[in-house]
Amino acid sequence: MLKEKPLVMITEAVAPFFLGIDVGGTSIKIGVVDDYGRIVDIGEKDESGAPRGFRPVKTEPAPLTATQQMAKVIQDLMGKLKLQKDDIKGIGLGIPGTMDMETRRLRQPPNLHSWEGYAMCDELAKITGYPVTFCNDANAAAYGEYWVGSASGKRSIALLTLGTGIGTGIIIEGRSIDGATGYGGECGHLLIDISENARLCGCGQRGHLEAYCSATAVARRTIALTDIHPSSLREQITPETRLGEIPKLVCEEAELGDPLALQIVGDTARFLAMGIVSILNTVDPACVLIGGAMTFGGNETALGQRFLDQIRREVVSRSFKAIGEHVHIDYAVLGGDAGFIGSAGLAREEYLKQASA
Repeated sequence: MLKEKPLVMITEAVAPFFLGIDVGGTSIKIGVVDDYGRIVDIGEKDESGAPRGFRPVKTEPAPLTATQQMAKVIQDLMGKLKLQKDDIKGIGLGIPGTMDMETRRLRQPPNLHSWEGYAMCDELAKITGYPVTFCNDANAAAYGEYWVGSASGKRSIALLTLGTGIGTGIIIEGRSIDGATGYGGECGHLLIDISENARLCGCGQRGHLEAYCSATAVARRTIALTDIHPSSLREQITPETRLGEIPKLVCEEAELGDPLALQIVGDTARFLAMGIVSILNTVDPACVLIGGAMTFGGNETALGQRFLDQIRREVVSRSFKAIGEHVHIDYAVLGGDAGFIGSAGLAREEYLKQASA
């Protein structure tokens, strides 16, 4: 399991400070980060007194209510840490989906449909009095890894987060690649199969990377294969089994040496490598990281290491020699903290840019 980053005492933290917000479909994480990217505090501490527990703010369907709750948590954090108004230099706001760069209104935030068209950055800035920097949640997580995670010290990074779908963030020279319309870095929708029978992606199109390497894709492929191939997985998957449970079953059976489970893991590695090669040939990042819930245990397990080795070998065999030998491919390390750390880091980048202008 990924280890959570420890909190740094406020007396040891280095000013200025930045607030990072990571908006999810059901909860919102808010953290205070110092100038070195170290976590000073997060949200509301658990009433049980657990050293690292916190209760995230519930994501409200009404965007104004959610914004007001964010502002309240920010106020409480500042009071608890005895921070003055000027100690905080900015807020980073990481949200799924994109923002219209001209109107600064949210556009198609997944699972937050009532937030469509809401000017959250401007509203939060008005309530708190701080400048608010918007970032897609995948880019925020990528920046967190770039700043203080697995890619620390690298000049460029691509992060692929494998979950229900595939989120991708790309950071080049400290800048997130947002594109002209905010859809830059949507590499989960790279086209890797143009056949008529290409798998259907969650976006409605066929042949996208996400349709082959996400947890949903692995679950659906497992169901299809267990119908025609003998495997211990067949006995464990019933009509009552949820799609989200199946990748874990695949992982468990692959660790026990089940041939079909190992084939599914290997196929996932091969398809993911195809997408990574396209990213390498397009932006040539120094580092590619893989994160999310479906990494087959990551560096902590033999299966996770095998999965990563398969990806690396496939990338080397399919890419330009100089790229394949140079790129660093590994797992992300910040876990659930990456989003708000990266959001705070992007707010810091914006602050430094304005300060030097």
